[in-house]
Amino acid sequence: MPRRKKIAELEAILQKIPEDRQYIGQKIIDELVFMNETLTELKRKIKENGTEEEFIQGKQQFTRESTALTSYNKTIQQYSKLYKQLTDLMQKAQEPEKNNAVYDFLKEG
Repeated sequence: MPRRKKIAELEAILQKIPEDRQYIGQKIIDELVFMNETLTELKRKIKENGTEEEFIQGKQQFTRESTALTSYNKTIQQYSKLYKQLTDLMQKAQEPEKNNAVYDFLKEG
């Protein structure tokens, strides 16, 4: 997703967050934008070099998961967690309890 479009999407979410939580929302957005750029670069590397790489340790040579893929997998997990934190900030404050005669009776008793 192009950077501007991603930022616009995240800013739209920020506008839905209560004002007292917007500061932390903005900090999360800053990290999400950075992570999105990082993920884009890692995807490019994975497409160019594949998901595996040759690794030499001492006299042994073996194939392992590419470092770009490992980094991508870790970053996407953290990105998902941060995105959820951002959307969780949008949750509305609990509505005050409505008057309910039965509920009031049970609450008193």
